Amino acid sequence: MCFNISEQWYIIRNQTGGVLIFNGLCNIGNNSYISIGEKGKIEIGDRFSASTSLKLVSYNNIYFGEKVRIGWECTFMDTDFHKMTKINGGYTKGFAPIKIGNCNWFGAKCHILKRTETPDYCTISTNTLLNKKYDYPPYTVIGGNPAKDVAHGVYRNIDDDKIEY
Repeated sequence: MCFNISEQWYIIRNQTGGVLIFNGLCNIGNNSYISIGEKGKIEIGDRFSASTSLKLVSYNNIYFGEKVRIGWECTFMDTDFHKMTKINGGYTKGFAPIKIGNCNWFGAKCHILKRTETPDYCTISTNTLLNKKYDYPPYTVIGGNPAKDVAHGVYRNIDDDKIEY
């Protein structure tokens, strides 16, 4: 396991009992924040990399597959920090897991909320809001609010990623 941090890195706020698991190489940029509740769990796959200002908030469960890349100012939250009262009685749960597939790439300023599940080899466009399971085939670009499939047959290959200008 290798864990690299930038100068002025981040704050980890961990309630007693929360778990943060690194399954290999991990790079997280400066100005980032991780908050884990007492029953929260964050599991990060190998070759994870996030730019500046990543926000991870887990009071339930957030899972990242391998080779995930995250752009600037993205937020992942598996909780609402509140429940809603149902008119016919009862309450909503207010939390649910997040599961991010292998080789996903998130553009800047994405918001990933409870119930999100993404397929492998998926690209998430800048400023996208995800909040459910996305049953798209691999190599799909998902974008917008509400999110929908916007392209097929492409992905970011982090092993061959150099642009020639």
